[in-house]
Amino acid sequence: MSLSKKMKCSEESTSRNFQEWWTFKYGMIFKNNKALCVLCSESVVCRTSSVKRHFETIHKTLLTKSADELKCFISRALSNKDAQSDKLIKFVKKSDNLVSASFDVAKSIAIRGKPFSDGDFIKISWLYCADNLFQDFDNKDAIIQRIKDLSISRNTIKERILSMNSNIENQLIHDLNQSSFFSICFDESTDITSSARLSIISRFCINDEVREELIKLASIPAKTTGENICEVVVNVIEDIGLNLSKIISVTTDGAPCMIGKNRGFVNLFSKKIGHPLIGFHCIIHQEALCAKDGLLQYENILKLVTKIVNFINARALNKRQFSLLLEEVNSIHKGLVMYNNVRWLSRGNLLERFVECLHEIRLFLSENQKNYTELTDINWLCNLMFFTDFCLHLNELNLKLQGTGKKLEFMFSLIKSFETKLNVFIRDIENHKFKYFQHLNKFLSEIEINETPKLDENIKKFLSIIKETIQQFNNRFIDFKKFECNIKFLKCPDTCNFDELDLHYFEWMNIDTFEFELIDLQSCNTWKQKFIDLRQLIEEIEINRLQVNAVKNADNEILKVWNSLPNTFNTLKKVARSILSIFSSTYACESLFSIMNLIKTKQRNTLIDETSAACVSLKTTNYTPDIKMLSSKKQQQKSH
Repeated sequence: MSLSKKMKCSEESTSRNFQEWWTFKYGMIFKNNKALCVLCSESVVCRTSSVKRHFETIHKTLLTKSADELKCFISRALSNKDAQSDKLIKFVKKSDNLVSASFDVAKSIAIRGKPFSDGDFIKISWLYCADNLFQDFDNKDAIIQRIKDLSISRNTIKERILSMNSNIENQLIHDLNQSSFFSICFDESTDITSSARLSIISRFCINDEVREELIKLASIPAKTTGENICEVVVNVIEDIGLNLSKIISVTTDGAPCMIGKNRGFVNLFSKKIGHPLIGFHCIIHQEALCAKDGLLQYENILKLVTKIVNFINARALNKRQFSLLLEEVNSIHKGLVMYNNVRWLSRGNLLERFVECLHEIRLFLSENQKNYTELTDINWLCNLMFFTDFCLHLNELNLKLQGTGKKLEFMFSLIKSFETKLNVFIRDIENHKFKYFQHLNKFLSEIEINETPKLDENIKKFLSIIKETIQQFNNRFIDFKKFECNIKFLKCPDTCNFDELDLHYFEWMNIDTFEFELIDLQSCNTWKQKFIDLRQLIEEIEINRLQVNAVKNADNEILKVWNSLPNTFNTLKKVARSILSIFSSTYACESLFSIMNLIKTKQRNTLIDETSAACVSLKTTNYTPDIKMLSSKKQQQKSH
């Protein structure tokens, strides 16, 4: 290249850089790699010749001004430009603030299950009190105007709720895709419009946390057969971009359509994902079925008690008169409890209230010419008292099992504990002590000598019922018992026996190195000490839970320890994370349906499935919607 050409290129390169002297001579500022004219807002390339040509052509009238006049004119134009930019920034910031506030209001409405139209009510209430509330504020008028500008109409609230739901769904999808495995539990119910809804909840390990999150509250368009439910679940998971093969376990309510050998959901779903599933029947449902089937001999007692309670409660006059009777005798109760065979605790609560109001019930029935000989039959009453006490023991177990986030080991330990207690009950009854049957004990101590029931016959029946219940527990929890050693592995890998572990559930995960890794871990005091310390920590957590009702997630502590192990134990860590992700019950689904029914009420029965599902999701999620990001994508529409 010749010297002249090099010099020309060098000059051109220099001239294409923005020159500061262009500002006061030609009114140019630098923006987006170009020279922007503050006089007319047109842009030209950063070249002196182009800048000069633009000024002399478009603004030739300014050429007659002196240098000082021109500089002053351009300075005013620059000031106006800066003022406009400041106003634009303030407008954008104000708009973002209004949109963010509308998201906050929408979130509050959603998680409290309020109608979307409450947004208008909230705004009216704010305006109604604002004049007095901000009376001593210098900028009172500006505050009131900001409230007036806030758009929180019914449609806006609905749109904001759907946007936030989409945001937390994206966060969940990201975490599920990041996790190695996850489990699902689901249950089916109907809403107020009799629409079949399926709640699908995930449990997974992410970083040092075990999470439970709603994947979808889906609608079931057809019959709730195993095939239909399988189709819905597969479509939901695939539609949001999740990998089906990551699912390690499924927990259901154990209905025939779920666990059927050929057409049950678990079998069909296992074929879809291409590997064996750990399928569990909800522990709480299992316990309820044990209670139901173990006490079939007392169905007649339950029917009669229900009939009497319905006679008193079903008629408004009878109910009022009975309440007055209880008030007259200074009873601690206001009335009787109705029976609902769907509710787990209903039977025990019904019987307990019936027994405690037995004297008043007899009196009321006598006044209404209703005669039930069973209520004066010593043997029938003896069985009623035992029935009541035994149901209350089962209720106590059921209450302990309820709650979200409870780990599998804890739930199964409660079952094993109760099985041991059943044997204690047998010994207590055989010895005629009845120490654990308070209503029965009190009844026997208060009856007259000449009214002694046929105690030996009744005791045989009591023992028969308890033994039948033991058999029910043995049969129904056999799957959990097979899995027990795997559960212990989570916190005791340093002491567990490889031959006792049932690893066939995990063979598809390529765990060939599991045994050697376990040997390495058990041979190193450093790694063993981690789990010794972990067990001590879990013990402290359990003590705090029992003494001060403190709630701390022990699963998170277990996960932290496993995550702290080096990658040489990857196979062990893989199995541990998969076990941690398993649901022990479908309680999360049950509680979610309660929330759904609070949101979609008779008064809001026109709420479509998508919107009600979004409200439920916002109320139950542990994620926080990214309102700042969502606001930046929305344009504020001024409220009128």
